[in-house]
Amino acid sequence: MGAILRSYLKKSVVSVKKLSAGSAALALTCALTGSSVGTATPTAPDSKPVAAEWSRHNVLVSLQNLPKRYSCDDLWYKFHDVLLALGARPDMRILAYRCEKSLTPEQARAPRVELSFFLPETLPGSERQWSNVSAVQRIVELQPGHPAKIDSGDCELLRQIKAGLLPLIPVKVRDYRLACAAPFEGKPPFELTVSALEPVKPPAARVATR
Repeated sequence: MGAILRSYLKKSVVSVKKLSAGSAALALTCALTGSSVGTATPTAPDSKPVAAEWSRHNVLVSLQNLPKRYSCDDLWYKFHDVLLALGARPDMRILAYRCEKSLTPEQARAPRVELSFFLPETLPGSERQWSNVSAVQRIVELQPGHPAKIDSGDCELLRQIKAGLLPLIPVKVRDYRLACAAPFEGKPPFELTVSALEPVKPPAARVATR
């Protein structure tokens, strides 16, 4: 019996070592390919409305070594669409600079974008009476065409948005594939999935009819 038990324990240790080595290899592969370690299809969070309030955020995003030149209008529309997708109020302020036409292509590949916007944030139970918006938690997938102004050439821009903007606001990155130097051959070529609060839109007013 003792010999059998020792043999079983030895096999168990070997199995654990193999599992640890496999996990390390997976983590290294994800780091090299620009993807996250986690489930491929994240579970959607609870969509029950919660009491929230609009919270202001002022963020400066410094972009570096972009692979192509963006005009100031390009950056305005792309950041505008991304913020709307993340649940921001439409009355945001976006100022892009170091992207003027007078700059050389090299100078224009390190623009800056100043952002001032409101996002819903959950209130604790003791402060729910101060709520000025109801919101639901939802999954947001950012990829070419979603939102509309993000296209197939925006992988590096989205990667820098993930690094320079998302850690400063109340959203959670759930999964990503942003290996911009070696883009994925399938569709979409890149993607970023986050969990964010979305304001609940009030029901449309009904028109009285006879």
